[in-house]
Amino acid sequence: MLCSCTIQDPKYISLSKKPNNHYYTSEIKKKLLENDPFTLYVFDTNLYKEIKVSSDEDDIIENFIGSLTETNYLDNYIVEKEPFRIKIVFDDTSKYLIKVFSSSNISISPWDGTFEEDSISMENVPLGYNLFEFCSHIQNTPTSN
Repeated sequence: MLCSCTIQDPKYISLSKKPNNHYYTSEIKKKLLENDPFTLYVFDTNLYKEIKVSSDEDDIIENFIGSLTETNYLDNYIVEKEPFRIKIVFDDTSKYLIKVFSSSNISISPWDGTFEEDSISMENVPLGYNLFEFCSHIQNTPTSN
């Protein structure tokens, strides 16, 4: 007699291909356009320190995503150690992770995604929207006690 397992609700198994190279970025953009509230955190991987970002700085995400064009999205996976991570936590409990590799490369994925990350070049993104510069700014901002 043969026994087998059946999966009734395969949420985390995906045999399909990622629909496009900006799939997760589009998910975040949709939430931003719907004005879904969120909280930002910057994590310094060298110091192993997480910093909650003031809500006054939240517009960096919308501005950054709004400045991207098709040419910013890369088809190859970035293999580097990231000095910073930005965590976006929406009030509906969905979480996204932005790995900031350098002043020119990042990746975006949900906390528990099934597809590979969106790989993004920050080439031609205005300096004020550069996420590496933003993380450096947050890291060097004195915290109030």
